[in-house]
Amino acid sequence: MPAQTATLNSHQQSVLIPWALEAAGTFSVFLDGQDIDIQTITIVNDPSQRILRITGRNTVGQDTVREIDIEFADHTPAGTTFILEDTEFTSTRIWLSVKTATESYAVRGVNGTLSIQQISPQLIKVQGAAVARTDTDPNGQKHDLIINFDIRT
Repeated sequence: MPAQTATLNSHQQSVLIPWALEAAGTFSVFLDGQDIDIQTITIVNDPSQRILRITGRNTVGQDTVREIDIEFADHTPAGTTFILEDTEFTSTRIWLSVKTATESYAVRGVNGTLSIQQISPQLIKVQGAAVARTDTDPNGQKHDLIINFDIRT
């Protein structure tokens, strides 16, 4: 017996495959004291996992890409401050990913805070700040991040 096919509506598609949407606004990052020029900002609202994921991307030259990912529950109340040391087994995360021609690694922000000042998951508008220190990268270094964001889709 052949399987029947059905066309999914846009809401069903977004639940099954949450799309990264181009975001507008500000996303400033200081990495180890240096201002990083974020060229693209995307945001994903994943209703099946109930999280918002913000990604800022920076490309240097032809072979270095740095991404900063911030992830937290989409039902986080405005005014919430997360202590990163206490979020190891939660949906709250900050990641720094570095990809070059010779190496690729990702390190998690394990010390510091993430503050959500304003949030509207229906319109996907979020404002916040983070100060984080990462775990050790493959070169034995820890990285300091200072992030401020006020973005919307």
